[in-house]
Amino acid sequence: MIFVAVGSNLDSNRAEEPAKNCDNAVKYLKQNFYIENVSSWYKSEPIPKSNQPWYVNGVIKLQTDINPFSLLKVLLKIEKEFGRVRNMKNEARILDLDLISYKNFIFHSDILVLPHPRMHERSFVLDPLKEIEPNWIHPVFKMSILRLKDKFVKNQKVYKIKK
Repeated sequence: MIFVAVGSNLDSNRAEEPAKNCDNAVKYLKQNFYIENVSSWYKSEPIPKSNQPWYVNGVIKLQTDINPFSLLKVLLKIEKEFGRVRNMKNEARILDLDLISYKNFIFHSDILVLPHPRMHERSFVLDPLKEIEPNWIHPVFKMSILRLKDKFVKNQKVYKIKK
């Protein structure tokens, strides 16, 4: 199981809204990978809390035989093609594609940490992940999604907006 989180809170340079950016990212990923499932989109406040626009987020379950580093390269390339510019951490973005989990590998390097090092603290990842893979267990914490939310998630506003 490979999970990729999708997010956007800025209009694209084609004046498309964040939900459309996420839809377009899914279409783009379908050209390159076998997509098993796509969650609904969820509206979420920025973390850390700020005056940025709220995000649209979801999770994709995909299959590929390429290694996690190659997958990460593809995801970063797609972000760039959508117009993402990386200047500061936690800034607003046209598209964010995060590799959340890769076949439940546990891995840590300067380039990649698996599973994603903050996924367990984010309702905007856990809620859509629960929707498409309700029995998933975090490979490090050995906890279900509900248990992770109960233990780590504090005061995050997230609600489902569309399938």
